[in-house]
Amino acid sequence: MVDPEEATKYYINKMANDDVMDDFAVLLDGGMPLAPLVKTLLTTGVMNGMHSIDVSIIIAPVIHSFIKAAMTSYGIEVRDDIVDPAEEIKQKEKARLQTAISIAMADAQEKGTEQDDPGIAMLQQLEMTLEEGGPAENETDMDMEVSTDEPAEPMGLMAKGA
Repeated sequence: MVDPEEATKYYINKMANDDVMDDFAVLLDGGMPLAPLVKTLLTTGVMNGMHSIDVSIIIAPVIHSFIKAAMTSYGIEVRDDIVDPAEEIKQKEKARLQTAISIAMADAQEKGTEQDDPGIAMLQQLEMTLEEGGPAENETDMDMEVSTDEPAEPMGLMAKGA
């Protein structure tokens, strides 16, 4: 198939089968994201010589939308893509920080010093900030600059004196 319309009709007719959609529903309801499923489906078509990679790139958004609409009619909320690794790392770091704060506060309560300790008050404030969603995105990547009255000495290969 060299015509994207022909390939789209082929896939839609193939997926219009209730048994196929039921199987897709099991996958997608189990948490599988839709984008890799569509990519795999179309890559299989390319591998079997049914159409070119170019055709699969052109029809991918249509197939994606068709499956997503079908799953919506099944009452399944579909994840579009795989989780962003950077966001996953941020969430893990946030969870570690919350755990460390909880351990420090429990230690202070055990010792009975939580009332007099200004550090515990700061930890409580940090904990509340984390529970509210953490600092704003622009606050997390702050540049810390130390200002001095003396000019900075040139550094690097080109800064060498003659």
